Amino acid sequence: MTYGNKVKFHYDVPAYIKKQLAEAAKKLNMTATELLSKTIEEEYERIKKEKESTE
Repeated sequence: MTYGNKVKFHYDVPAYIKKQLAEAAKKLNMTATELLSKTIEEEYERIKKEKESTE
């Protein structure tokens, strides 16, 4: 499903990962969804740069 320029993925996340994500997000004063999105975006950018540097 798309929401504006965002894509919503449906997948099961293990309970212990959800708990860790919620705890980390709370410390950063953001929601778990925001933290997960930020992490995915940062990792995507890192991989993209790494791929560009090897070409």
